[in-house]
Amino acid sequence: MSKIKFMAIGGQDERGKNLFVLEIGEELFILDAGVKYPDKGILGVDIVIPKLDYIIDNKKRVKGIFLTNSASYNMGAVPYILKHMDVPVYCNEITKLISSIKISRMRIKNNKDQNYKVVKDKDVLEAGNVKVEVFRTTSASPQSFGYAFHTEQGVVVYVGDYIIDGQEQSYFSTDFNHLSDIGKKGVLALIADSEYASRSGFTAPNHKIQDFISIPFKEKKTRIAIGIFEEDIFKLGEICKVAKENNRKIAVYGRLMAQVLKSNLISKNLNILPEDIISIEEYMKSDNGVLIISGTVDVLYSKLTKVATGNDDVVELTSKDLMILATPPAPGIEKKHAQILDELARTDARLIALSDRNIWTMHASYEDVKVLTSIVRPKYFIPVKSLFKDGLKAESAAIEAGVLPENIAVINNGQVLDLTRKVLTIEKKNVDFGNTYVDEIGIGDVGTIVLNERRQLATDGVIILGATIDSRNKELVSMIDTQMRGVVYIQEDNPIFKIIQKDIELSIQQGQSLFKENPKKYDLNEIKKEIVTKVRTSIKQESGKQPIVLCIINEFNGVNFVFKNKKNKV
Repeated sequence: MSKIKFMAIGGQDERGKNLFVLEIGEELFILDAGVKYPDKGILGVDIVIPKLDYIIDNKKRVKGIFLTNSASYNMGAVPYILKHMDVPVYCNEITKLISSIKISRMRIKNNKDQNYKVVKDKDVLEAGNVKVEVFRTTSASPQSFGYAFHTEQGVVVYVGDYIIDGQEQSYFSTDFNHLSDIGKKGVLALIADSEYASRSGFTAPNHKIQDFISIPFKEKKTRIAIGIFEEDIFKLGEICKVAKENNRKIAVYGRLMAQVLKSNLISKNLNILPEDIISIEEYMKSDNGVLIISGTVDVLYSKLTKVATGNDDVVELTSKDLMILATPPAPGIEKKHAQILDELARTDARLIALSDRNIWTMHASYEDVKVLTSIVRPKYFIPVKSLFKDGLKAESAAIEAGVLPENIAVINNGQVLDLTRKVLTIEKKNVDFGNTYVDEIGIGDVGTIVLNERRQLATDGVIILGATIDSRNKELVSMIDTQMRGVVYIQEDNPIFKIIQKDIELSIQQGQSLFKENPKKYDLNEIKKEIVTKVRTSIKQESGKQPIVLCIINEFNGVNFVFKNKKNKV
């Protein structure tokens, strides 16, 4: 009988960066592979992906990547995995489309678009030696999927983002009959999203914005600009529906959302015709157009800031505009969200902001977890994609649904669960996990040293020192150039300036004396290090700051410049 293990490489006790691995026998199955956006303190980093060492080291055992929906938190890291291995990626059609758009935008080389395999509800996949059944769920992305892995010990069910909404009949609906049928086959374990399990009640219908925007949309001679995150396609559908009911044309400020709206996958379901869509310029000339402003967290807020401060090239808010911010603040960015609202309030446009008290993100709340667990009837329950406190709430919901307390495991990243018919245990040895920082230059190039330097630049600034010496006798033959950025405002009669000049002159003179005594002992790099140390010490004593110091000393032979070891950085 094949052994079953489950481990989290990312997504536990954090928001985003979801990546889980299910091991059945000798085969590995990757469940979602997402990114998260860096905290404000991590400077110059675009996204954070999970540390992929464990997966790469075992790439011959990986039989597939199973994506639940198109959110970056669940699928953003896939291109970085495909750089190291050639495996199928199972997903729905909209996830493949959005992935292709993002990859082209990110300019990732060696993208393996052929690896993406579009699957449909009720498909049964042959992945290695395991049969995997696809079922439909409800989330912010259409046609979201969950996966049921059929093993000798029972079915292991993985459910990503989901809510329980029995009224939904669109392409966002859950197939409850299918879920019930899977439950009847004997579910060994349910691995389910518990990110918002701390919210009491059901998420539905609190996830819908239609009731909050329908009345403003009926106003005549009023343009409406509405801001949403680019991955919230459910809200896109609600906005388009209300716009069409009120004969309003739709413009989109956001490349990904614009391409998604024009795709047959979405426009056909929303009944959007080409004549329903206008350009941003046409919106600005209209009396009652609708402008959807979209982007990731940082991009959306950046766009809204530019619009609010009058620095956007195309969009300008006037007294005839109504601005609706339909996206409540994501965890950790409440301050940024409040700042944006403050800027928007300064414009001539009216402002409506939907808060998280009115609109809930499309993740399972307490009762959603309880109902799903009741439908599937698992022996074991494993909450994922959640902070630890939310995992404990999901544990309570599962117990109310009939799961025994000893059959529930709230694990951290790196921990490995052993699942058998008799017992659920956590192994003593963890797998490798962590963060990999990605910027415009590359993947993983941003290490601790680089991050510390960036923080230092942001808080204490930089000093650039320049001088020229005669290569024949090491005598100073130029003025000493001192440039400061972010340290103190400097003038030639500033005491700090004079102290720095004296430190540099003294070090060069001492080097000149050493050169006269024994040229072989002379080392220009050592002199630069000494200058850097002296300057940093002087600056700290005078200002309390510890800036990065770059020292450039050129050697001049009387005819041409000889550049040696241009920079020395401490």
